[in-house]
Parts: sequence; structure tokens; C-alpha cells
Amino acid sequence: MLRVPDVLVSVRHKGFPAAAVGHPASEVSAALDDFLTPVLVVKDSALRHNLATMARFCEDHALSLSPHVKTTMSPEIAAAQLEHGAWALTLATPSQVRIFRSLGAQRIVLANELVDPAAIDWIAAEMAADPEFTCYCYVDSLDGVDILEKELGQRERRRAFPVILELGVPGGRAGARDLDQLRLIAERVTASAQLRLAGVGGFEGVIGGALDAKLLAEVRAYLRRLRDAADELSHEGEFIITVGGSAFPELVADELGPSWQRGRPIRVVLRSGCYVTHDSLAYQQFRDLLATEYQSLALRPSLELWGRVLSTPEPGLAILDFGKRDTGVDAGFPVPLHRIRRGSTVLEQAPPGELTASNDQHAYFRGELEVGDRVGFGISHPCTTFDKWQLIPVVDDSYVLCGTVQTLF
Repeated sequence: MLRVPDVLVSVRHKGFPAAAVGHPASEVSAALDDFLTPVLVVKDSALRHNLATMARFCEDHALSLSPHVKTTMSPEIAAAQLEHGAWALTLATPSQVRIFRSLGAQRIVLANELVDPAAIDWIAAEMAADPEFTCYCYVDSLDGVDILEKELGQRERRRAFPVILELGVPGGRAGARDLDQLRLIAERVTASAQLRLAGVGGFEGVIGGALDAKLLAEVRAYLRRLRDAADELSHEGEFIITVGGSAFPELVADELGPSWQRGRPIRVVLRSGCYVTHDSLAYQQFRDLLATEYQSLALRPSLELWGRVLSTPEPGLAILDFGKRDTGVDAGFPVPLHRIRRGSTVLEQAPPGELTASNDQHAYFRGELEVGDRVGFGISHPCTTFDKWQLIPVVDDSYVLCGTVQTLF
């Protein structure tokens, strides 16, 4: 399990009450009314629901979970994911790997090609020093294999470095573009004294298009190409096939579940990161799409961003005190959920309206609000919201503080 660092609340922890500064986060008592705005909160009940829901889903469909921790970079959340049965942790960069290795992570999937000589040497040295530690990385080219072999060949190694062959999509990001390329790389890896072919993988989330049946068909076709690669390249012993899983977990289970595995030593690994907090827009739209063909995974949004109305300079326009420094807007603006009127503590449904623009520290709401009102918004795309907060309060359903999660970006 992970070592979770203790945290002292500081003035750099946005939103926390002044009285909490200097105290251990675990000893702070507060309710929503005590926090400054803007403040991002995690709803504890929704978080726990999502952890348990994904764990059951994976168990029911013979899947392993290696959650992509770059979403939250939170040791508290990553520890909870491991406690709910996660097989490994996924990270995106060597620096992220270093952070979670320092906390005691024993199995990591680096879901990227590894071509930095210093990073190769450090990860290999960690594996040599601790036989219980394993880090997988991607390869998608003979050049990438050359770099790994050159750096790993500088020292005598007790065990080969496990690599996963990445299959991409035309117009997408990394990954060999077809099975012929993947086959050539596999032959080279198999012949290497420094490398071990551990599996194949990719990321279906880069397949773009309208949220309709055509998109589902394209994702399904990609998963089948990945499946074909595993069928051809798998060997004796465990063979991994890993996919994203945040947007299309039901499709993954359908195409790569027990009926395809047929009892073979194949480990299908989901790298979903956003499931743990879900959201109120972008990923919820995927849930709605999958519900047209499957029994959709019932996740709950757990992140809420609370802001306060600073000004109503025109009829029907309210300016709130949060902006791009507090929430991601790359996948849509936050969605209004709740309102607490000025001078009240009563939680109401937010009035009709929407955010239409944001600056660094201001948000533009088209609808009827009053100066001093507090509004709770559901965010869209957790990955670009977590990185804006160093310490986030976790609240119960009455918005009373019941914990905190730190981030290590």
C-alpha cells in the first residue's frame, strides 16, 4: 500500500478557513460555510460509490484495473484505488513515476514510450534494487527499442525490462499504425537480451467524432485490431492487453472480456483515471452514449466547484469569482447544480442558466443570480481541474468536512 504524506494546511491551500492554517489537515473541522470561495470539494459518498462500482465491474468482466493516476495525482485517492483491488497504478511521465515510487508503489504502468536516457537508467536501477518493483513502458518503434537497449545495456541487469507494444490509430498520437509494424517491433523485442515482451496496448479515447453509433463502431473496430494483435503475439505466460477504459468500459468488457479470453493467461487491464470522480458533462455524455447499447456503468459526479457572485453588471449576467485557474474548461464549462442565496444556508437547485465564458479568475453566468449568492457547479474533465488544487476538502452529503485529498503535481 502507499505511504500517504501528512499535510499541514497552509495559506497556499485555496479555500481553507483561516483558522485551519498551520494545523494538520486531518484535525481540521469545518463545513462548507467556513470555506472561502472559490473552493473545489469532493463528495465522499460519490467517490466511494465510484470506487466500489468500478471494482465490481472489473471483477464481473475478468478485467484488471490500473487507474491512471495522472488524473488526480492524489496519494489518498490512489491508495483507495489499491484498497479496492487495483492491480497497478498507471502514470504518464517518469517524473510522475518517481513521485509514486517514492510513496511505495510496487507495480506501475508508464503509459508512454520511454526514450529519456536518465529516466531509463533510474527506473531500471529501481527495479534492480527491489525485485518486487515492476515498471512497464510502451514501445511503438524500432528507434524506441534501440534507445532502450542502448541504455539498459550500459549495466548488467538481473531481469529484462517489460515493454508493451502500443497500437495507435491514423491521425492519433503515439502507437504503431498497423499490425505489420507491430509485428516487426515484436520480433525485435523478442530477440532482445534487455527487453521482455509483456503485452500490447493502446488508447481508444483518441478516436474522435460525434457521440453516436458510428463512434462506437470505430472504437469497437480498434479494440478488435488490438485483440488480433494479442492473439498473434501472445506467448506462454501472462500476456497483457491494456486500454484506456474511461470513456468506453462497457465496449472493452464486451470485446475483451471472458468470451474472448477463453481462460488463457491474458490480463486485460483498464487504465481508467476519470471514473473515480467522474464528472457532470464530458464523461457523463459518454455514459449516456453507452446506455444506448449497453447497461451503462452507473458512476456519480463527485467534484463540485463552489463560487460566489461578485457582480450582476447587466440584466441576466452574473460574474462569479472562479475561472481558468480553478477549473478546466477544455471539455466544456462547469454545469450549475446548486445555489445558496446570500445570507442563507439552505441548499437549492441552481436557477436556469449556463456559463458562457471564463477568464483567469472570473466566470460569466447567463441567468438570474444575486450578488453574494453561492453556486455549486459540476465540472467537466477532472484531469484539467485537479492540477489547479493542492489540497481539496472531502465533504459528506451535508457538506461537512470529513477528509482531504492532496495532489502532487
